[in-house]
Amino acid sequence: MLKVFRDNLKSLAWILWLVIGVFVLFIFADFGALDLGARAARDGDAAATVGDDKVSYSAFQSAYKQSEGQLRQAYGDQFSSEMAKQLGLPLQVLNELVDQRILLAEAKRIGLEVTDRELQKTILALPYLQQDGAFIGEEAYTNLLRQNGLQPEEFESSQRERLLTAKFQSALAQNVYVAPAEVEATYRDEAETAAIRLLRLPASNFAAEVTADDEALAAFFTESREQFRLAERRVVDYLLIEPNKLQANIEVSAEAVNAYYAGHQDDYTSEEQVKARHILLRTGDERDAEQAKSEIVAIRARLDAGEDFAALATELSDDPGSKVRGGDLGFFGRGAMVKSFEEAAFGAELGELVGPVESNFGVHLIQVQAKRPGGLQPLDEVEAGIRTRLALEQARDQAAVNAAELAARLAAETPDAAAIQSFADDDLGVTVVASEPFGRDDNVPGIGRATDFTTQAFDLQAGEVSEAFEVARGWAALVVREIQPPRLPELDEVRAAVTTEYRQQRQLEIAEQRIAAGRAALDDSQDLEQLAAELDVTLEEVAAFGAGGTVGSLGSAGEVTRQALALEAGAVSEPISLDDAVVLFEVTERTHFDDATFVTEQDAVRSRLESERFSELLRSFIAKRREQLGVTYDPRVFEVFAPANNAS
Repeated sequence: MLKVFRDNLKSLAWILWLVIGVFVLFIFADFGALDLGARAARDGDAAATVGDDKVSYSAFQSAYKQSEGQLRQAYGDQFSSEMAKQLGLPLQVLNELVDQRILLAEAKRIGLEVTDRELQKTILALPYLQQDGAFIGEEAYTNLLRQNGLQPEEFESSQRERLLTAKFQSALAQNVYVAPAEVEATYRDEAETAAIRLLRLPASNFAAEVTADDEALAAFFTESREQFRLAERRVVDYLLIEPNKLQANIEVSAEAVNAYYAGHQDDYTSEEQVKARHILLRTGDERDAEQAKSEIVAIRARLDAGEDFAALATELSDDPGSKVRGGDLGFFGRGAMVKSFEEAAFGAELGELVGPVESNFGVHLIQVQAKRPGGLQPLDEVEAGIRTRLALEQARDQAAVNAAELAARLAAETPDAAAIQSFADDDLGVTVVASEPFGRDDNVPGIGRATDFTTQAFDLQAGEVSEAFEVARGWAALVVREIQPPRLPELDEVRAAVTTEYRQQRQLEIAEQRIAAGRAALDDSQDLEQLAAELDVTLEEVAAFGAGGTVGSLGSAGEVTRQALALEAGAVSEPISLDDAVVLFEVTERTHFDDATFVTEQDAVRSRLESERFSELLRSFIAKRREQLGVTYDPRVFEVFAPANNAS
């Protein structure tokens, strides 16, 4: 520890732990990577690698638990660990750690340093380390950190790294410049606003008035045939080899099962776990530890008298994460809870009530509901799963081999469309398919859109055969039977598309005519409300928007914005045709750029633009360094944290 820091410390308030986020063993967290992290740490693995540097699993776990704990406090009962996965929180945290490593390395590379004096000054200025203007309690400070797995030297090191990163960001920010003209243009765009009353007439309102007879369609098609031009299309025959068809015929030997089991015992080894529920009474200004203990004793008495634990937890517990589940904390292993809670839970018998148990969170009453012994699962319990896994792996390998052999045979024989059907073989898992014509951007039935299959088909010439390649359902090889060049179609080939386009255009034309007539009537003293009533539409009151803003339900509407900012309050726009509607509006409020106000606001606008520009520069710098350093992630991170509904 820095000597000068030691000399100035006298005491420390307990709030230190909560503020700096060192309390990584957050009691109500459900962190899916605890087992993964423990195994990875034993193996010396890293969650991510940044050039020659690594992000350890322990650092990842600490940062994740801190972030998850903050979200739990913010969202209460609505938050869950599965929600965190769905939101991508684990990978967000890991990406932030990677970015920090990149910035730290760059700061060191360009020679930036943090002196002991700078570190001392920063730490001593932390408000949560001060009491009555002085630093107190070095012993309490040191003990608190160590109780929770952190040495004082580690805290100081992390503070030094934070300061060094801040220095680099400050140096990078010196490269940001915002010209005065840009400040004025930005402020002008924001200051020039308009609020409007909007009349929107959907073209679909006139669907019943449009008929698409053959004569009208033919005339429309003749005038607009070019827009229906067909892109190049391909017709192929392909062989599809599906591993799931091969899997049933594959026999996995006992020797293979035993070898896999022996080589992957970590996958089938678990630590001792308990399933418990608790009632927490938090301590603080309103309730001290002795009062909480007395209340826990009273709750025990109610339970002994026959009341339901879950009901009392729901009613009385101060843990928002578990009280909605009757206090249920689920299964957890050693190291997942604070020490006092862990010792009480693992030392209890099934069904036993344990408490009062004191922790930094308050006072607990605990009941153990189930126990799982640790150790290696017996082979007979996992054998079926191993056989299925090995059979599928062998089937995938066999599918690749079969596909390569069939692709070579196709290339050598180049059979015609009829003869290629002889390649179908259930024993080899082969299905033969003759495709319909498809374009580069089309969905190929059974294959998908924008896949390697389409790429292969469009990279070959007619009669050429592809090599074997992998698709979602297995492996494939194809031969190009026909290339249909781009061409103008006949009406019957695209009649459905022509009919749809014709009807939409005619409906829009009618809407334009009705709005134009209504706009003319406004000049003869009819108001916008009357016109809206005649057209059976509702007027929309649109709040003030500027040049870059959204226009109510229209979203981004450039021509509406342009006209609105060119008019004054009370003026009515010209009819504006959109893709599916025609709009008309009246300006209800208008705000203009004011020179005097700009003088007082320009510094704030410049500061905001500089901040935005710096953020863009920082993101660009990190992205470039990521590419140069070749950042990689341990694949197990993605396996553990993949949301359940996205898992494959």
